[in-house]
Amino acid sequence: MSIPGIPPIGLPQQPLPTTGVDAPGAPGGMSPSERVNGNPAPGFTEALTDGIQQVSQLEHQADALIQDVATGGPTKVHEVMVANTQSALAVDLLVQVRDRGLEAYQEIMRMQL
Repeated sequence: MSIPGIPPIGLPQQPLPTTGVDAPGAPGGMSPSERVNGNPAPGFTEALTDGIQQVSQLEHQADALIQDVATGGPTKVHEVMVANTQSALAVDLLVQVRDRGLEAYQEIMRMQL
């Protein structure tokens, strides 16, 4: 009787990698939790860049709606208020993320080696 994924007793087993690119946690190595559909999961830089782009897009949408209302366009005032509030909340969140990142950096710099 054999169980999938478990080698039979008596056969030599291959040791788990402890160094190199196949080891979880090694530079360049990826654990299963770091993969998304077989592809590397996006890193912090990509997530931050995407967040900044989304904030910028929300601000541009709010500005376009404000301009449309100011020029007599069909946009309703409540739509402008919602877009403006979303934009303001996104900027506030971005500022908080920046502040937390700066605090983390300063804490790391205070550590003694």
